[in-house]
Amino acid sequence: MNTSYRSNASAMSSGGIIDGGTSPPTMPHQWERNTRTLVDSARKAQSLATQQRVMSFGTQRTTDETMISDNRSSSTALQRQIQESESLKNRAEQQLEEILRETSMLEDEAAHAEATHEKMKDPLNVAEDNLAIRRKRPPREMTRDAVERALNEQVAGSKHSIRMLGGVLDACEKELARLKVCREKLEEDIDQKRIALEVDNEALQMESGWAGDGGSSARRAQTVALPHMWRQRTENLCEECERSRATCERLRAKSRAIQQEAIAVERETREAALRALSRKMDETERLKSELELSVSNVSQEIATMEEARASVEQSMNDKHGPLALARSRLAVRTSKPNPEVVRDSAERSLEKEIGDLEHSIRKLQLEMARQTADIHRLEQTRARLEADLKDKSDALALEQECESLQLDLSQRMK
Repeated sequence: MNTSYRSNASAMSSGGIIDGGTSPPTMPHQWERNTRTLVDSARKAQSLATQQRVMSFGTQRTTDETMISDNRSSSTALQRQIQESESLKNRAEQQLEEILRETSMLEDEAAHAEATHEKMKDPLNVAEDNLAIRRKRPPREMTRDAVERALNEQVAGSKHSIRMLGGVLDACEKELARLKVCREKLEEDIDQKRIALEVDNEALQMESGWAGDGGSSARRAQTVALPHMWRQRTENLCEECERSRATCERLRAKSRAIQQEAIAVERETREAALRALSRKMDETERLKSELELSVSNVSQEIATMEEARASVEQSMNDKHGPLALARSRLAVRTSKPNPEVVRDSAERSLEKEIGDLEHSIRKLQLEMARQTADIHRLEQTRARLEADLKDKSDALALEQECESLQLDLSQRMK
């Protein structure tokens, strides 16, 4: 219809002449209807174009708002991620500082415990030396006295302290190894957090994208940890480090307590040994003094007895002369003529004198024998006393040697 309208209009503009082979002229109402139809079509097209333009503007605004919102959300998410990473990194760094501080303190405590462990060997050696020295005492002085019990307690206490301190050193070595593992894990986690923060900050500061996908899909394919797993890994590591630090703190407290107990036990056993040695030496000195006095008294008694025996011997010797005289007188009187031989008072007196002198000599001989036996018994007693005195002197010298070792130990243990 539009084509015929154009043809009619062209014919009319050329003078209204219509050739014989053309269509008939358009009617006025058709001519107006054709125009109105064209106008309506234009209006509809214009309306559709306007609606499409409005829709396009709406779509543009929506996509722009979505883009801005997504950009803001991703930037906010990046900022939150950076803040959370910074927080976890700071926590890990703080934990690392605590681990390093705890490692230093535990190493110091282990060194102190080792020094105490070595120091406890000195009392043990001294106590064992004392026991070895006291085994050199004479058999008569080999008694299980308070000194030996005190020295055995000193040996037992030193061995117990050395054993306990050895256990502390083993525990310190194990905990230091655990702290080293925690430190290495924290350093690795901190290094990873630092790299992740650099990447996130770089992503946050980007103003234009890379050409194409920039290999992001390949990098995203390596991301396997979920956010809670990512946080939990650092939190678990920090909790493990806190548990290790708590264990080390308890170990340090236990080490200090064991060292204090070891030092106290060593001091108590050493003082007990010194007191026992002092009492033993006092008792030995007292017995030694009594022995020396007894030896002196017995020696004096022996000298007195020897003087008495000499006096008796002299008295006996003095009676031999009168006895010989009396016997000689009696023998001479037997030479008288038989009629003159009578048992007169002179003969009876001479016989009585001889009998009395012989009886006196026998009594004196018996007394001398008794005195000799007494002197021999006193000499045996003095010999036993002197032997015991020598044993006491030797034992006292050994006790003094032990006391000297203990006193030197006291000076070293201050």
